Amino acid sequence: MADPKYANLPGIDIGAPDVYETDELPEDDQALQTPSEVKEEENESIDKSNIDTSSALGKFKGKDLKASNIDFSDRITSSRRTGYDADKTEYEMLEEGKIETPQQKYQRIQHEIRELAEEANRIKENVKEEANTEKLNPVAFSKQLEYLQHQLSDLQLEKLLGPDTTVNLSDPQGALQKRLMTQLQAYKPVEKSKKSPDGKGEDCVMYELYHRPEQAQFSRNAKMASLEERLDRLEAVIGHNPEKLSILTADTDSKCLLEAVSVVNSKLSLLEPTSLEQVDARLHGVNHKLTQIAEKKTAQENNEKQTKLMELYELVKKWNSVSDTLPQVVDRLVSLKDLHEQALQMTQTLGYLDTAQQEINSSLHSHGDLLKQIQETFKQNTDAIKTNTEKLEQRMKTVQK
Repeated sequence: MADPKYANLPGIDIGAPDVYETDELPEDDQALQTPSEVKEEENESIDKSNIDTSSALGKFKGKDLKASNIDFSDRITSSRRTGYDADKTEYEMLEEGKIETPQQKYQRIQHEIRELAEEANRIKENVKEEANTEKLNPVAFSKQLEYLQHQLSDLQLEKLLGPDTTVNLSDPQGALQKRLMTQLQAYKPVEKSKKSPDGKGEDCVMYELYHRPEQAQFSRNAKMASLEERLDRLEAVIGHNPEKLSILTADTDSKCLLEAVSVVNSKLSLLEPTSLEQVDARLHGVNHKLTQIAEKKTAQENNEKQTKLMELYELVKKWNSVSDTLPQVVDRLVSLKDLHEQALQMTQTLGYLDTAQQEINSSLHSHGDLLKQIQETFKQNTDAIKTNTEKLEQRMKTVQK
């Protein structure tokens, strides 16, 4: 039977039994129905395509997507709004999935060689010789670059791939010259056909002139690098000492070329056998004098050492008498340590008492000034009270009359 509390409510079937279960699922579990039970409405705007999980896994395997600093809001801020950050470990000149053509490969290699040559030129400008270095020599480096340039030019890919292979990679003037040469070569068969009836074309000798500005630039850079290397060696030997430079330039300073040559000739004459014998004899005499000076110097040094030793011996004798009394002095100082500490504390307390006495004196002085002011104000107040009482008495007398 139904609950009697619902008996008087309208629309309630009192005679029917109570129902506690239904065939339907709860609202939370209704979404877990099988796809066959759920009927979806067909819509042409929705494209339902099957996705291959294995191909998707191979496509996005190893990829990383950072979502830590994303900001898709429309608010105005000083910093830029960023979306998802996808890191890359390899960067290609082409789009992903495309194969590099021979022409693009040739342009890429030519561009890399040109950048390498520019870096080598910058290195040559700032190169300095270092001891025990293991780095590549700039001269050998430029030679290897020149060899690579020769290998690239020997491939003759411009004839196979066309004249547009070096556009926007080398200098624009060189590209225009190469285009002009290709256009001139296109007119050669026409000129031969015109000259063949005259019979002069067979007697002509054809010359082909090949100009490589890169090779000339590389050779020039190699010479400059070798010259800089020699200058660095001279700087390392001579250094930045002005005295050495003045010695080297003393013979040619403020002189003409003939005078400098005569000075050098006079110095070369000293290298003759006759002059060498004289120089040898003088050197022997100088060596003998130097040995005598060294002997005298050693004797003088020995005398100085003896005097210093005697002074040290006398000082040690004096300290022998002091060393006997030194332990007693140390014991005396140790015993007086407590007394010195007490004296130090006493001086500190006296200093504290002195400062306290000064503060008390200053406070008493300030209190005396305040007392004087109070007395003056009290006197003024008593005078005012007396005058007021006199006036009040006079008024009372007048009122009584």
